[in-house]
Amino acid sequence: MEDVQQQSDFRQRLERLIGSEKPYAWAARNGLNKGSFTNMWYKGGVPRLGTAQKIAANSGCRVEWLLYGEGPMQDLDGAAREAAVPGPRTAMSSGRGDAEEEHEVPDSVHEEFCFIPRYNLRASAGFGTDAAGEAPMFYMAFRRYWVKNYLNASPRDLVVISVKGDSMSGVLEDRDTILVHTAERNPGEGLFVIRIGDDIFVKQLQRLPGGAVQVRSANPLYETFTVDLSRSAGEFEVIGRVVWFGRQIA
Repeated sequence: MEDVQQQSDFRQRLERLIGSEKPYAWAARNGLNKGSFTNMWYKGGVPRLGTAQKIAANSGCRVEWLLYGEGPMQDLDGAAREAAVPGPRTAMSSGRGDAEEEHEVPDSVHEEFCFIPRYNLRASAGFGTDAAGEAPMFYMAFRRYWVKNYLNASPRDLVVISVKGDSMSGVLEDRDTILVHTAERNPGEGLFVIRIGDDIFVKQLQRLPGGAVQVRSANPLYETFTVDLSRSAGEFEVIGRVVWFGRQIA
């Protein structure tokens, strides 16, 4: 009975931490894998100490409160949280060899950035909707000023995916990372992410007279084709316009 009660109480405390955020989005943002979170959220599982420490560190709560409901939710001076999970500052001072060193930055810097979800490109059938139930793999940081003033976009309308294949070689290469503005779904002139059937592509689009769209690849080995929008309902969809890309060198 004690185990059942602990599971029930832990679930209530977890709900308090998640609040109004979507559970799987919260889990991804806190570095929890889908299987581990599913066990906690749907099966009444209580996490191991290491996982609980990770949740506590990211959520600003005390491990003892999270696991057992003991004491206050938060430690007023933050000392317990730093002792439970060493961050960049404590890891560097302790000399641990398995901790990756990071630059220290002022707390105010974090307010300058918004965090955009990075999705797996293979989740093509439900990309851009909640139907696929896909949680982001992780999040990428972009400056709020740049997003607002240069992209004229809201962070909620942006997603990050990667490029696969060589059809856009010369413009976008295999494994490039692209930022997609999902509010721009009207096919025009430019680089767009599109869905054809159950597959996702990155292509150059050009709107043609008569309600047609020309779809071009940068690689001349791939043929250009035309889509008649009036006859392709459900089979052709513009997911968004590509507004930025990143590339790893070597």
